[in-house]
Amino acid sequence: IWETLIRWTITLKMLKFSLWLLLIILANQVLSRPNFVLIFADDVGYGDFQSYGHPTQERGPIDDLAAEGMRFTQWYSAASLCTPSRAALLTGRLPIHSGMVGPTRVLHQNDAGGLPKNETTLAEALKELGYKTGMVGKWHLGINELKQNDGRHLPKHHGFDFVGTNLPFTFHLFCSPSETHYKSSVTNTKIVKIPAKHISVFLGGTLAKLCLIELLWNLIHIVVTTNMLLNPNQQYVPKYPVDKMKIKCFLSNKDEIIEQPIIPEKLTDKIVEGAKQFITENQKNPFFLYLSLPQTHVAMFCKEEFCNKSMRGSYGDNVNEMSWAVGEVVNQLKDLNLDQNTLVMFLSDHGPAVEFCYTGGSTGGLKGGKASSWDGGIKVPAVAWWPGTIQPGVKTQVVSTMDIFPTFLQLAGNEGNNGNLDGMSISDLLLSNHDNEVHEILFHYCSDRLMAVRYGRYKIHFHTQHLHVFNSNCIDGKALENIVDYFDCYANTTTHNPPLIFDINTDPEELFPLEAAPRAHIIEEVEKQVAKHQKTIKPVASQLGRHGKDLQPCCNPPSCVCNYPNPDKRKTEL
Repeated sequence: IWETLIRWTITLKMLKFSLWLLLIILANQVLSRPNFVLIFADDVGYGDFQSYGHPTQERGPIDDLAAEGMRFTQWYSAASLCTPSRAALLTGRLPIHSGMVGPTRVLHQNDAGGLPKNETTLAEALKELGYKTGMVGKWHLGINELKQNDGRHLPKHHGFDFVGTNLPFTFHLFCSPSETHYKSSVTNTKIVKIPAKHISVFLGGTLAKLCLIELLWNLIHIVVTTNMLLNPNQQYVPKYPVDKMKIKCFLSNKDEIIEQPIIPEKLTDKIVEGAKQFITENQKNPFFLYLSLPQTHVAMFCKEEFCNKSMRGSYGDNVNEMSWAVGEVVNQLKDLNLDQNTLVMFLSDHGPAVEFCYTGGSTGGLKGGKASSWDGGIKVPAVAWWPGTIQPGVKTQVVSTMDIFPTFLQLAGNEGNNGNLDGMSISDLLLSNHDNEVHEILFHYCSDRLMAVRYGRYKIHFHTQHLHVFNSNCIDGKALENIVDYFDCYANTTTHNPPLIFDINTDPEELFPLEAAPRAHIIEEVEKQVAKHQKTIKPVASQLGRHGKDLQPCCNPPSCVCNYPNPDKRKTEL
């Protein structure tokens, strides 16, 4: 009996030790899996940062990340507009696979479409691996589907556990009451500026004050009109009334609208607060934070400490505020001792809206801009930062926004590309295991039309969009109007047969097309690759342009004007 008891005791101790050892191994595996912070900027151009060569933009935390981490010089977006580029980021697939293509090219606030539920997002894939997932900032991948405020396309339906302050649509041109523009029919124009801080006073009060918003705006318009009559030699151009602003400009917390229209000066603070909250609450778990910043999409906005500070003007103010926001999140990681185990990636969704002159951003000399398949529309600044793991340096390999999906999965312990992705893992590149090229070819679409490919050092254009000269649109650096005429992928385009060929390594501005005849073998190989690729494209329903008159987001029908400082008290305020 004693021998049996001794054997059982030894066995139990060994079992306990084995269990303890297993728990340690599992804990180390959890700790060894990195956190991911993915920061996605809006309309930021390749040349908008000091670290990417801008001569007057002030240095900020984003430039610090570039100096301390890995800076990419040939990073391509999968699309040149917001909706498709974001779909590609979160799915690792070209937008044509998910139906995020169509004549309108982007989702509007009253569209019934959105990112299809059968598309696996990066958040969903990481969630399956035990990650906590969070999102703050701009979404623009669909809102309502069947009825007003059903929110069936919002982030919580695509794998995000935490959704903080977010823009379900975008920070639209209509969203800033303090910004002004010129009327093209006016020669001597004097601008009336309605400071945004006055509007925030109107919006920041009680519900009773909210009812006066539209009246106050109407009074402003009456005063302006009277002044025009009394001073016929002066033309005043007021900004947008609330009736117009509330259609495009609304802010949510989780899936509830809390501001309609948006209070611009508080926007960045709220997004940063949400990001910090998510990091703090999940510091003991592996986490994925998608931080989608509204800068630098027109309209320009800033909080007081950044307004009128940049030598570059209001666009520079926007860049500085965005960079500050990135710095706040990075400092939070450092304060919680998470920086050594967190991969932070910063990049832009696509190129800048150059038609807005001073407030349109810089391509750094690259041809084209937002909405075009020239490199100015699809080559973006991109930085990877992971102290102690990623060595500081510059990478010139051709990479894509779609590569983030398989890269994060592989670093999280998954194989990465399941064969269904267009992206390729760049984890070895990030970890300096090699300096090989990642992609043999990248396909550049405008909606469902293949416009160009990047093949090795060459950019080959089958079709090109009209390049507008914007100088005549700008008076004192301000845009007369939005004159983008290349949103259409079929009109205002030129087909090239043989295709245009540029050597991007020696001609990054795409100024000097090469002779096609001596490079017939390159064109032939590219055409084979294109034919192979096109066999992978299956017909799917377009999600864009399905407008519904009853799908307009609204916080409190029928007025659709509100400001709920505390969203949890929304029902009691109503």
